[in-house]
Amino acid sequence: MITTEKRSHALRSSTLGIIFFAVAVLLHAPGFTSTVFNSDEAFLATEAQVLEAGGDLYHDVVDRKPPLVPLLYESVFDATGSSALWSVRVAAVVSLALTALLLAAEARRRWGGRTDLWAGLLFLASSAALPPPDAQAANFEIFMLPTMVAAMLLGARLRPGSSGVLIALSTLTKQTAAATLVPLALLAWRADRGRGIARLMLGFVAPIMIAALWFGPRDFLFWNYLAAGDYLDVSGVLGFTLGLGVTRTLVFVVTNAAIVALVASRARRWREDADLWLWILSAAVGVAAGLRFFEHYYLQLIPALCLLAARPLDELSPRLADLSLATVAATTLWFNGSAVTFAAAQNDERLDRVSTWVARRTLPHERILVWGHWPELYWRADRRPATRFVTTGFLTGHSGGRPPDRVGLKYATTGAWAAFEDDLEAHPPVLVVDVSPADLRNARHYPPSRFPRFGERLARDYVLVTRIEGVDIYAPRP
Repeated sequence: MITTEKRSHALRSSTLGIIFFAVAVLLHAPGFTSTVFNSDEAFLATEAQVLEAGGDLYHDVVDRKPPLVPLLYESVFDATGSSALWSVRVAAVVSLALTALLLAAEARRRWGGRTDLWAGLLFLASSAALPPPDAQAANFEIFMLPTMVAAMLLGARLRPGSSGVLIALSTLTKQTAAATLVPLALLAWRADRGRGIARLMLGFVAPIMIAALWFGPRDFLFWNYLAAGDYLDVSGVLGFTLGLGVTRTLVFVVTNAAIVALVASRARRWREDADLWLWILSAAVGVAAGLRFFEHYYLQLIPALCLLAARPLDELSPRLADLSLATVAATTLWFNGSAVTFAAAQNDERLDRVSTWVARRTLPHERILVWGHWPELYWRADRRPATRFVTTGFLTGHSGGRPPDRVGLKYATTGAWAAFEDDLEAHPPVLVVDVSPADLRNARHYPPSRFPRFGERLARDYVLVTRIEGVDIYAPRP
């Protein structure tokens, strides 16, 4: 029999769900006015197109990421019959609203009052208060959050096995979610001491083992974990990366000053919420992992911060509470306004011209090669990459979060050049698009001539046929 209390909880949850979804749509409306917000989206969209065409993840197309988000992109594209990015951005909005609702449920269980409303709204506001390419794009972190938060909810409800399964799914979305095992271990110990820890780890390991068997243990292990060794290398640039980390962390703290202040006000009573403080610390480790400090990495910190901030916000005087909320709202609206401006400026005529030229001069089944970091071209032209590498960063070492001139063969992913050359032999590209003359995303630092293993092949087998907006396009020699 449904009690009055359960009926009341269900009604409040439904109401909050509607509110959170509406707020998420409003804050992410700029995302529906731009074709591409960052290259990660285009990379994922290209992966999805390869998978839709019958390719296999970690063989026909690779990335140093777990499988769930590429598979999500593929499923959404298949369901909508389109590879337009609005569809995955809808999924991202749903993911954010669901995360807010889960945080609200945990706040209501812990503290009652209006903490459920504050936790959800603070999360939605803070997750939108990032630079537009980080806040508006349908990225890994956004899809990682619901299962991560749900794992903490189940852990707090003394269900370690189920929480282990959910944090495994979150880890299969992005590896850094595994850091949440630290607070979950505390909750599992509270539930059933050693046996609770065992159930947590069994629940965590089982889905990852299933995924490894499904995709092939060797490829799964290499691309999810072993290949990260080259990517994480900071030799010679430690000062650069630490400076980047300090700068972006300070910006995040200042941007979220009201939330951080609310959390700090709970510091003296940390024992009451030790699991949440551990969650914050573990999320900070996840943000810092790899020493790259992209702004969207900080999304992992936001749920724990906002949940912990909800309690003191509910206890403040009306005047101080209004001031805190106004500060959060003002920051979020400023970033939202910048997202509108950013989206309007994203109509890249160069991409339109090059992709249109490529699409008109190739057949749908033919493959092309883009030398550089411009996955948008594969996606926009709807042509498959000639190799498993959507960008040449695997070959050159070029990647974000590192100085642009830190490139060279010694920074390439282990085994990437052999795989690249095998792919070129198996299906030579009908066009090679070299973006280095146009210096797209610092590509001038790694022209083909700097990598003779490819540069000599390009000079021998291909001829320059046109240059569009500084982008050189080569076709096979007659």
